[in-house]
Amino acid sequence: MATTIGTALDLVSKASKALDSVREQAKTSSDAMLKENISKLYDDFLDLKAIIIRLTEENTELRRTMSEKPAKPEIRQVGSANYYYVGEEGPYCQPCYDRDSKLVNLQPRQEFAGGHGRRCGVCLTVFFELHRTGPIRGI
Repeated sequence: MATTIGTALDLVSKASKALDSVREQAKTSSDAMLKENISKLYDDFLDLKAIIIRLTEENTELRRTMSEKPAKPEIRQVGSANYYYVGEEGPYCQPCYDRDSKLVNLQPRQEFAGGHGRRCGVCLTVFFELHRTGPIRGI
C-alpha cells in the first residue's frame, strides 16, 4: 500500500510540474478561453492534490489505530463445558461463537425439566448443568 501512495504522490508531483509549464506558456497566449480553462484545471488539480494528501493522512491514522487494537480475547472452555468464558466473564454460547464469532451471554441458571441449565437467547440452545461432570449441551 505504501508503494501505491508513493506512486500517487510521484504522479501528482509530475503533473504539477507539467501543469505549471503549460500555465507559463499560456501567459503569452492571447486566447482568453485557453487561459480560463487552464486556470480551472489548475484549481481542480490543487483540490485533487489536497484530497490525496488528506486520504494519505487518514490512511496513516487508520493503520496506526489498527495496530493499537487489543488482541482478540482468549476464549476458553471450562472442563467439558459446551459454553465459553473470556477470562472470568461468561458463560457465552458456544454454537453462536463457533457459527458467527458472536459472544452471546447465556441467561442465568434456570430450572429445566431434569435439572438446572442455561439458555441462549439467540439460538435457544439449552445447556444442562450436571453436578459433578460439568455442563452438557442439550436441545
